[in-house]
Amino acid sequence: MIGLGRFGLSVCKELQDSGAEVLAIDINEDRVREAAGFVTQAIVANCTIEETVSELKLEDYDMVMVSIGSDVNASILTTLVVKEAGVKSVWVKANDKFHAKILQKIGADHIILPERDMGIRVARKMLDKRVLEFHELGSDIAMTEIVVGARLLGKKLSDLSLCNEQGVQVLGFKRGPEVTKAPEMSKVLEIGDVIILVGPKATLAKKLSSL
Repeated sequence: MIGLGRFGLSVCKELQDSGAEVLAIDINEDRVREAAGFVTQAIVANCTIEETVSELKLEDYDMVMVSIGSDVNASILTTLVVKEAGVKSVWVKANDKFHAKILQKIGADHIILPERDMGIRVARKMLDKRVLEFHELGSDIAMTEIVVGARLLGKKLSDLSLCNEQGVQVLGFKRGPEVTKAPEMSKVLEIGDVIILVGPKATLAKKLSSL
């Protein structure tokens, strides 16, 4: 993680709590000191400098996230330097659509607009209480969790048109504390069950309303 503002620190903590090894980097010593309390390693460094990034060997990590807040130029330059260093997957937090367009042009693999993304998730929850989560995974793919209500009681997974759409896959099924991976499509639904689906974003968004 490069950039340890509120967003960067919260992502670091969630990743570390989930069992990932996290390297936290910032030019601000106080922020690095704060992150050092819960991440694998925390370093004070300026990642707009090619030599510094080379020394850190960031290309050895599965992914790097650039979460530099107000300094757009530093965000763009850091993204460029990290990409040129050969990092496999570069995620970048953008401040606005203009910033996002530049990041896209210089090769960022995943671009995040936190306020927009959170707004979309909140709106979807407001419109349909059956949808627990709707995560955009990139490349027009999304994952969603659906709570079974009275309307679906007694039906089978195979009865749901969404489960039979091309490209849509049932990843998991939750009933109470029990989680089943790739459940049988003959599974009979009960109120409170949770269906976990992944598939084309447009298909999921369109078909959720028909459940």
